[in-house]
Amino acid sequence: MEAKNKIIKIALIFVIGYSNLFAQDSGIKILEKVKENALSIENGYYEFTINSNLGNNLLPMNGEFFIKDEKYFIETPDIDQLFDGKNIYTIIHENEEIIISKNNNTFFNFTPNQILNFFLDGYNLTFEKDYDKYIVNAYSKKDEFIMYKIKVNNIDFSIEQIEMFDLESDTLLNTFLTISYEYNLPVPPSLFKFDTNKYQNYLIVSEN
Repeated sequence: MEAKNKIIKIALIFVIGYSNLFAQDSGIKILEKVKENALSIENGYYEFTINSNLGNNLLPMNGEFFIKDEKYFIETPDIDQLFDGKNIYTIIHENEEIIISKNNNTFFNFTPNQILNFFLDGYNLTFEKDYDKYIVNAYSKKDEFIMYKIKVNNIDFSIEQIEMFDLESDTLLNTFLTISYEYNLPVPPSLFKFDTNKYQNYLIVSEN
């Protein structure tokens, strides 16, 4: 009987371990599919809103996000951000300041590569299926109380919502919500080029 119980325990450990591995692997595949889909469209457009329960002065924030391959332009009332394939231009309207940096230093992290790398590098992933969406739960490896819930459309693999939770207090901290999503739009190439003539009175700071 004791030997039989040991076999059952080993089997349970194997099943639980396999399930966790499957969930992690499935979560990675969902995020990889999000990236693959986003990079396959000709021109993408997102209208979004970001809300916070932390008393952030910049939030709530509404904006628009245009993307072509890895180039993108984000426009909000307070801060715009442009990536032309080489440099990132963060345009702070209140201060009339423009910060030029490389793509490892950003104010927004919306691109497919940024989202995928952020969650793959620092989070353990689990996967679940809802009625009309896939949900990837991302648990921080550094802070056991921080968790993100990433909700993905199960047809076109676009991100519909990202919620950030504090598990210790069971509190929703921040929410990123896609209000509308379109693709293959006639977007002019000039949208992804930085034009100094538009910001003649702005101070330009280069971090390159």
